[in-house]
Amino acid sequence: MSLITLLRSFMSRRFGQAPLTTVATLPRIRELLPDIEGGEPNLLPFSATQQPLRVEFERWQDSSPSPEEPETLTLFWDDDEVDSKTWTSPIPDAELFIMLPQDRMLIDGPHTLRYTVKLHNGNDMPTMPLTITLDRTSPTLPEDSSLVFEPEVITGGVTDAYLQTRNDRLPATIPAYLDTKAGDVLTWYWSTTPGGTDVVDTWTLTLADITAPLKIDFPGDFIRNSGDGIRYARYQVQDRAGTAAQRSLPMVLQINATPIAPNFPAPYLKETGSTGSSSTLDPSRALNGATLVIRPEATFEPNDRVEVYWADPGEHGAFKTTTALSPDSREYAIPKTNVSARLASQLVLYYEVTRRGHLYKSTLHNLTVEAPKNLPTPQCDKIPDNQLSLGNIGTGATFTLGTWQHRNTSQFVTLHITGKRKDNGKDPVMVGEAVPVPSATGTMTVGSVTRADMEVFVVPTGLEIRAFLSVDNQISWIEFPHSFVTLVN
Repeated sequence: MSLITLLRSFMSRRFGQAPLTTVATLPRIRELLPDIEGGEPNLLPFSATQQPLRVEFERWQDSSPSPEEPETLTLFWDDDEVDSKTWTSPIPDAELFIMLPQDRMLIDGPHTLRYTVKLHNGNDMPTMPLTITLDRTSPTLPEDSSLVFEPEVITGGVTDAYLQTRNDRLPATIPAYLDTKAGDVLTWYWSTTPGGTDVVDTWTLTLADITAPLKIDFPGDFIRNSGDGIRYARYQVQDRAGTAAQRSLPMVLQINATPIAPNFPAPYLKETGSTGSSSTLDPSRALNGATLVIRPEATFEPNDRVEVYWADPGEHGAFKTTTALSPDSREYAIPKTNVSARLASQLVLYYEVTRRGHLYKSTLHNLTVEAPKNLPTPQCDKIPDNQLSLGNIGTGATFTLGTWQHRNTSQFVTLHITGKRKDNGKDPVMVGEAVPVPSATGTMTVGSVTRADMEVFVVPTGLEIRAFLSVDNQISWIEFPHSFVTLVN
């Protein structure tokens, strides 16, 4: 026993103090990774297992080795002795380590490191074991490891419209792989070649992440900046220990993500036979309505809302609709009543496109609708051979009109007679003023006149019978063919 030890023993007995307690600390490995929730404790990086591992120690209390009373440190790996060091003089800090051979670190899982110190006084000072974890095995990707995209991306490619409907993102799912752990690092790539290294983003998994599907996305800007054409999307997985990264198979995608420039040329009316920016409609070609057509060069996205207009809203006979003749059609039906309401007038045709909150208006098409052809001539039951006899009027002469194209009950008819008056006036004799059309077909009675009504004219004289049609609530009038008769006694 050394003099120092004898002295300490004497002092403790002399003054009633207990001997100093020596406590050895846990061994220290600088390479150990910080613990994370759900991760392996004291995980040793894979790179540290590829060479001898330096295990360091702190100086223990009451260390006092000498040639007569040396001190020895012995290191154990899973209770197997690894190596030892002995000192016969004060220990330099630089010597407080032992190298763990690389061949000890071949088996995955938890392992223990501990050491003992035989003090100069002959006492053994053991330490608590330090548990470390080895992970030398990479994650295992499934046989079909490619990213999973929505079916419409696989069949129709990635378009600007698709991205816009998904917050300008291309979503994808990483297939479940074996041995998913907290701390795994996912990295995904977007490139022009199957093995491209253009990193999109990385994601370090947490404990919460490993219990849910692994969903990632590719930003729209990243996709557009790489241009259109064939692109390759893939990912890789590397565990927290840093074993060899596992790369997925690339997914081949067709990209057409460059935004479609708005191009909305003027529509046209199929029944005019003209696809220009203006045309004239013969109403006899639209007896069952008309068809507004949007040109094929108009650039639409799948989620565009298209509304077509027949005349400006608020105008008489105006019509608008969002319903095409069929789901993929660019043709829209204009009802015959709306065509009839615009006889002998001009109007504009156009459509509006609502795209992602923006409203676009097409170029206008200027349409002229002609007056109906073959309108009937006014008839009267008291006018044989183009003569009207005052003596033949009796209780009254009734004037009628036959059927005409586009006739409907929203229309009005006015009929009057003009001729040389006895008072030299210009006023006509009214037969019927703004008479509602009672039906779409059949003979229409407009009105009648008495002998007294007709005696305002000079006899004999020529009379002109004139009838007018209004299709716009009496704003304007279309003239029927007029007839000439002679008034006689």
